[in-house]
Parts: sequence; C-alpha cells; structure tokens
Amino acid sequence: MGLCHRFVVRRIFLLRGGQIIAKILKVEGTDFISHYPNVGNVIGDAADEGIRIITTRHERTAVAIADAYTRYSMGHKHGVAMSQSGHAAHNLMGGMGQAFDDLSPILMMPAGSRMNQLEKRRWDSATNYTCVTKWSARLDNAVDIPSLMSMAFTRLRTGRPAPVLLEMMRDALMGEIQDSDFNYEPVKGWRYQGDPHDIEVAVRALLTAKRPVLYVGDGVLKADAAEEFREFAELVQAPVITNLKGKSTFPEDHPLSVGIRGRALWLCMSRADLVFGIGTSLSGMHGTPILPGQKTVICNIGEYDVNMYQRANHVVIGDAKLVLRQLITEVRKQTNGESVRKNEELEKEIAREKELQLKEWLPTLTSNKKPINPYRVIWDMMQTFDRKNLAITHESGSPREQLGAIWESLLPRSFLGWGHTTNLGFSWGAAMAAKLMWPEKLSVNWVGDAAMGHNAMDLETALREKLPILTVLSNNSAYATYGPRGRSRLSAAVTGVSPSSVISYATMAEGLGCYSERVEEPDEVIPALKRGIKEVKAGRPALIEVITDWESTRISYQIPNEYQPGKL
Repeated sequence: MGLCHRFVVRRIFLLRGGQIIAKILKVEGTDFISHYPNVGNVIGDAADEGIRIITTRHERTAVAIADAYTRYSMGHKHGVAMSQSGHAAHNLMGGMGQAFDDLSPILMMPAGSRMNQLEKRRWDSATNYTCVTKWSARLDNAVDIPSLMSMAFTRLRTGRPAPVLLEMMRDALMGEIQDSDFNYEPVKGWRYQGDPHDIEVAVRALLTAKRPVLYVGDGVLKADAAEEFREFAELVQAPVITNLKGKSTFPEDHPLSVGIRGRALWLCMSRADLVFGIGTSLSGMHGTPILPGQKTVICNIGEYDVNMYQRANHVVIGDAKLVLRQLITEVRKQTNGESVRKNEELEKEIAREKELQLKEWLPTLTSNKKPINPYRVIWDMMQTFDRKNLAITHESGSPREQLGAIWESLLPRSFLGWGHTTNLGFSWGAAMAAKLMWPEKLSVNWVGDAAMGHNAMDLETALREKLPILTVLSNNSAYATYGPRGRSRLSAAVTGVSPSSVISYATMAEGLGCYSERVEEPDEVIPALKRGIKEVKAGRPALIEVITDWESTRISYQIPNEYQPGKL
C-alpha cells in the first residue's frame, strides 16, 4: 500500500525597506510627509499607507512645513520631511539649523547612497548633520529599520526637544524582510517633574520677592501648558513678559500681560527684583534682556539652557506642564491655601502704560503718508482679521520686529514667533503648516521683499496642495529698513534691490495662479485684505503687495527714558 504525502504550500510575502518605513510612520501617527522633489519608492509606499504627500519647490520649505507643524501641535505631533541624497540633502541645512536652534523635534529622513559608495566622496548626511540634530543615524539594512525608527521616535518624544535624522541608504530602502517578521508598536514619550525641593525653593523666592515678573518662552507651548501657565500667573498676580517665541502663550489682552515690547514691559522689568523664567533660557534674544542685579529662577526641560546667558539663582529641571502644576500646588501650600488677592494696583499701572504706549504709537499706526507705513498695515490687519480664528507668522528681519511688537495675540499658537537662526522664507512653509493643522482658520504670513527671493515660489505649492494662505507683503524696495541710501557707505551696494516702480510681486503671484493685488493708497489696505480673505476662503492662495516706506523707524525698540536701567 502506497503512502500519501500531503504538502502545505505557504506563500511568503516580502516587505521592502520603503514599505517598512511607511508602515512605521503610519503607526506613529504621521499625517503627512513634506519633500522635494522625489525620494523614490518610499514616497509611493507612504501614499499607499494613506499618508499625505506634500511636494514643495525647495527642500528648505519641506523642512519648514514639518518644523512649523510640529510647533503648532504643541508637543502632540512630529513633522516628517524627506529629500533626495547628495545635492538635495545639502539644501536641508538652513532649515535643519533653524529647527535645531529653536528646539523643534522634527524627523528628517534624507535618502542616501549605497553603503559601498560612502567612501567615494558621496554626501554623508548621518555624519554631516550631527551638528544640528539631537541624534543622527543611518538606516543601512531593512532588518534594523524598526529598531532604529523606534529609537528615533523615543528621542523625539522624550527630553530636550530637537530634530532627529535618519539617513535612508539604498541598501535599506531596497532590502527586504518577510512580512511575518514585521512587528512594530508605537513608542511613547516620557516626561519628568521637577525636584520637590527645587520647587519649594523657587516658590519661596517668588513669594518673598517684592516685584517679581514672570518671563515665559515657547517651552510652555511645546509642553501644551498654556492653560497651566495662565492659572499660575493669575494665582501669583505677577506681570507676564514673553519673548518672541513665547508670544501667544498668555493672552496679550489680559490685565497682567505686558507683551514683548513697550512701556508696560519696561516699567515692570526695570523695577523687578526677581525674573521667574518658565520654558526659556532667559537669553534676551528677540525679547527683553535681564538687567544687572536681578535674581533669576529658570524652569526648563534640561540642564543645557541653565547658566548659559547668566548665572541662575534657582533652577527647576522638568517638563513645563508638570512643573507648573507642581508650582501651583506649592504656592497654595506656602500660602496656606489662601488665594492671592487680585493686584488691582498693578493692573491699573499696566493698563495706564499700555494706554500711553498706544497714544504714542497711534499716529504711526494710523498714518496716511505715502509710501504706506508698514505699521499702518499691521494695524489694519488687526482691525480686519478675526484673531480668534487665525494663525499668523512673520518673516525674519524687519517683519519679525514689526509684527512681534504690535500684534496682540489672544490664543495659544495664534501667533508663531520663530528665529534664532531666522531663515528668510520660513514663513511660507509655516503658513502652509498652519493650514494643515487648522484647515478652517485663516493662515497669514507677513513678509518683506527680501524674503520674496527665498521660497516665494512655494505660493505655487500652496495652490497645488490646496493650502490657501494669505501673504501680506511689505515692499519697501529695500532689504530690512536699510534703504537705497543705507546706514553705511556700503549699504547701497550691498542691500540695494529693484524698486517697486520696476518690479511687481503681485504680477509674479498672479503668474503662479494666485490671487494678488498691489496697494499704494493707505485707505485701500483694509478693502484689499478683505478681498484677499474672500479668495482664500474660496480655496485660492492670495498675495497682497503693499508699497511701504523703508524709512519707517522701529518704534517697538524705543525704551522710555524714565524706565532706563537705574532710573527706578
């Protein structure tokens, strides 16, 4: 009798490295990948997983979108950007440098060469980007992709925030594993509280100070702790100062807010005996500096920013959200549970100084001179936009200084302040990122004509990707406020640009398929803004080019003589 053999045939399915990466990004909650121009199969693999693909006109814009989206998410999302290898990876440096200096935890994934080409003068991103990343590694085979990506997301979600880079070598992208060997679980981040003793000492210093000020940076926003900070500020009844990146943490129409510039700030700062910093290194960059003799408390995510710019008297290391909750509890403990009485005298002083400041600035803010004063444009934007349904950002240089000082932000991340490195052109990516985060909100970027030479072609990206943004351009025919005559004998040669009588950015934007207007009359600013809003709401990006005056002074930086250091 013969034997009957039964064979079971099992089909083996293989996953390529690009598919593995795409599946992991999907599991980790990646909403989109911004890239330029094509990173090979991994982009198609990501699209197959339902991840949105955004193709930009420049690598730096791809980084900017990922960066700003991460900031807008307030610690809940991490933008992902990709690029080709070699020359394309070179172009990431500006955007990566800014993300690193501004502590933005994005995942950058440039393609790489084959491993056997590394020693043949091929660009090595994993090595060359160590100076602007928290961690940089190389995916050199398909098997190790899950473990290295798990390490990457752990670093993105834990500790001091900063970019992480994974270089995708061709060996990894084209390598294969059996689908049965693929198993990946999303990672979580870990946060930590401050040392209880440090909390106790910091609160004691705050409560015993005669005239403390609270100085807030964007570490509070990154920790999604604006609500806790407001509770803390109202509990201790101290004036609130922000730096540029921390702007919008605390509502600037609040009676305790003194903003980042102006008379109220200098009144409080010039007489402060304690500066209590939360989510900031107290660098003074794009904010107000610490004055000689003032004691300081720094509450920060890590030791790196402590004692960097001046010696701190007291330090709390920990996550801003958790630390603020500890501080609130400790204040109530040290005050025996009694609420601090509303500081009506302080609120009246702040209100008086704000009123005096507005009176001083109002002639400039409402000026009818031609060319149009850029501060008039900002003032008109404030009167036109719904600031509770808005995300606005600035460009570097003069637009940053103008908007940061004058704009009154009302909600967390309704204003995106940025810049230690301050790359020109960042605001287009930032504005599109805001539209990705909040499709229903108006997204605005305030720019100058210098920035138009950097990434303005990405207006076409906004059109193609259906991310309608409103760009308001201050065209003063100059770089910054140097002007054709300039501030030195070299400025005319170094900073001269084609005047607005020759060049038309509105025409350029129209050629890119966007709605555009050119405004030369002060009374036409608001009507033009309203037409731009209408077009944006209909799904079309818009550019409003306003011909402005390069000689306008930086009114935001003038410190009242009576509040100069040592006068109070």
